[in-house]
Amino acid sequence: RAIDENWPVVLPVGVLEYHGQHSVVGVDVLVVVRVLELLEKEMDLVILPPFAYGAASYAVEPPERKGTVQVGVESLLSFAKDLFRSLLRIGFRNVHFVIHHQSENFIAGMPTDLSFKLAARQVIFEFLHEQRGEGWWGDESMQTYYAAREAGQDPFNWIQGHPLMNDQII
Repeated sequence: RAIDENWPVVLPVGVLEYHGQHSVVGVDVLVVVRVLELLEKEMDLVILPPFAYGAASYAVEPPERKGTVQVGVESLLSFAKDLFRSLLRIGFRNVHFVIHHQSENFIAGMPTDLSFKLAARQVIFEFLHEQRGEGWWGDESMQTYYAAREAGQDPFNWIQGHPLMNDQII
């Protein structure tokens, strides 16, 4: 039903990072999960199990006895590509990831969200190439692309990333 009705499929993304004694390690992903749980009461959506192993870095605190877990961008990119590829093959075309870590720089990008953004774009291109063959962009069937895009039917929007908070909120 979720595929047939094009429900949003949402991956909560965060990091395991020390934020001081006032906040739990992992708060970034826990906040996203809670917001999505509230949203799920208002609309149909699929919430994927959260992903909390991002590129935290040790800019705030070293990891020893603090709990920050740092995963490199190469690993994140590989994971995200495999996940997104699987979701497209399942049949989902309304995939989103929502991140709450360094999201004040979402437009420019930070290591975790950039890894997921790049993975999304690469996987969409690979998927379209596999489904439509070489030369798909220049094919006559693509002549309606811009009109379809205006109507909200852009395959490059099959996977999108969003910050939990934007610059106006911060």
